[in-house]
Amino acid sequence: MTLSEQIITLDLPKTISLNSLYAGKHWTFRKKIKDEYKGIVEKELACYDHYWAENFTISIRYNARADVDNFVLVSKFVADTLVSNGWVTDDSPKYYHKLCITHDKSIEKNRCEVTIKLINAQLLDEDKST
Repeated sequence: MTLSEQIITLDLPKTISLNSLYAGKHWTFRKKIKDEYKGIVEKELACYDHYWAENFTISIRYNARADVDNFVLVSKFVADTLVSNGWVTDDSPKYYHKLCITHDKSIEKNRCEVTIKLINAQLLDEDKST
């Protein structure tokens, strides 16, 4: 198979802020939030051919009232979904090289535009079309 660089752009809702998620919440609440968001990410990824990549980066542009650092959960949930669905091996620094989070008023309110760059990607499922 030929290795390539693939760009995937997901349109996602904002998620709970990092502050809210850990403000005295039980782990079952955190798991429920993560699982719900993972389902949203999986639905968006289903629109694309399935690749496996050696490395990846994530860029997030969002428009919401939350601080930039509170949007790190979007990255966490997207990266965890990529790992659990076989798009990447792991989300450790060996594989996940860069994260960029930017507040952008041109994005629809309470939405995120998440761009995933898959580096040295191989197509796994040739039956889907973008």
